[in-house]
Amino acid sequence: MSVGQTEPGESHDSPPDKVEISAAAEDSLRLLSVCETAQGGVGRYQENILALDRRGIDPWVLLPDRDWAILGDHTQVNTFRRRGRGPRSLLALIGGFLAERRRLSPDIYLFNSTFSLLPLLLLRALGDRSPAIYCSHCWAVATQEKLGWKSRLIEAVEGRLCGLADLIVNVSQADADTAVRRGYRGRHIVVENAVSGADAGGQKEMFRGPDETGIHLLFVGRFDRQKGLDILLPAFARARAARPDLHLHLVGGAVRGSPAPDLPEGVTNHGWVSPDQIDSYYRSADALIVPSRWEGMPLVVLEALRNGTPVLLSRGCRMDDLLAETGCGKAFDLNEETVVNLLTDLAPKSLQDMRKKALEAYDAHFTLDRFTAEFAEHVMALAEGRPRA
Repeated sequence: MSVGQTEPGESHDSPPDKVEISAAAEDSLRLLSVCETAQGGVGRYQENILALDRRGIDPWVLLPDRDWAILGDHTQVNTFRRRGRGPRSLLALIGGFLAERRRLSPDIYLFNSTFSLLPLLLLRALGDRSPAIYCSHCWAVATQEKLGWKSRLIEAVEGRLCGLADLIVNVSQADADTAVRRGYRGRHIVVENAVSGADAGGQKEMFRGPDETGIHLLFVGRFDRQKGLDILLPAFARARAARPDLHLHLVGGAVRGSPAPDLPEGVTNHGWVSPDQIDSYYRSADALIVPSRWEGMPLVVLEALRNGTPVLLSRGCRMDDLLAETGCGKAFDLNEETVVNLLTDLAPKSLQDMRKKALEAYDAHFTLDRFTAEFAEHVMALAEGRPRA
């Protein structure tokens, strides 16, 4: 995908016919990961799940055909037909799940995000007690900005149905705290998300001229309400009036059907970029800024850290403890005045000093090797503790 084309996941490629089971994997512990959607972090998470093959596990992924191209490795990925969201797409999910269950006879299941609770419920209704893991990738109730009947309904549904799984894996401590605070059922653990290592061949000076001393900030993500660009852009315009050396680079785009935002002076929109280019953008930035209203474990933060790029995170990212422990960035309250003050006070020397700490934070917390070791340990324990149905 070239710069400025489609958002990751908006693929027009067609998935192949069903991938067959290899004879070499017949004796391995087989895991089926079920995704109602693979947009955003859920899809990236499946790359980590497929990497479990290095730990003696035979991982398979089921996801919508429209999301097939999100994954780089399609060796053990199968799809179901989905067109939009609604009852028909949920029926397609169930049909695809039942077909893969019959074909693969999994030893253990992983259900991803809220709507995958439906096939989990069906699995138990069929009397199948096979070990099952659930991962919310940010609890749906945490996305509700106002308390009301909708948030109470979401809490009731996900808080009860998640308990049908033998284990609930939270991608961050903040997610686990949400579940405990709201009394969600089941056994909850934390296996923090991860990303693979950075591309060693990435560029370092995409933004800066040879004699330039300005500060270049990077935003990566959708231009929607969750990501907080509506607060960042006016705050940046005000800060740049006092600090003309500030520059903001956007990697992303508006969601389908939404207008592109007006960009103030000093802002450059690069559009969506391909995975083999993204590390160059992180490495060239003085800091990543993430003004999200809510997040589970924002993968853009992990990608920045693996490139030694400091992070400026809203408290909606719920990563204050990491910043305090590692010193790899700053946290801020998400309102325009606070963001203006944050940007105005940025110092190049301070950001440069954080770069080593950013790399150290990645190595200590967010490597793929650490993730696969932890996740595989839990999978093996479940498989040994409960025989296959």
